[in-house]
Amino acid sequence: MKTVFSTLWEIIQRNPLTTLFVIMLAVAAPGVLGFFALILIIPLLIAVIGWFAVMYRVSKVQKDMEDQLNNHRQRTSGTGQSGSSGGHASSDGKVTIHVPHHEPKVSDDVGEYVDFKEE
Repeated sequence: MKTVFSTLWEIIQRNPLTTLFVIMLAVAAPGVLGFFALILIIPLLIAVIGWFAVMYRVSKVQKDMEDQLNNHRQRTSGTGQSGSSGGHASSDGKVTIHVPHHEPKVSDDVGEYVDFKEE
């Protein structure tokens, strides 16, 4: 596992001019460097806090869904091992389809019937 110092050293080696600029800015104008740091740190903090808030919400929703699933399993399993609790008839697997009756859009007295004969 890399340490913080080895990672920092790699960044310095890859970006020597940027590192030199940051060091000169820190020596010559610490207020300006602080301002730039604030510009970078505030959005970073907002992003980190937002990430933790999203992850907290996701874990809470996941826990709620697991609780609902466990409650559903407890309700459907009943107290006995046979699958039906209390001996009453279960409506599992029963499907009812309601199809509305549609009246034709054109009345029967419109048009005439033509007998078709193929030759």
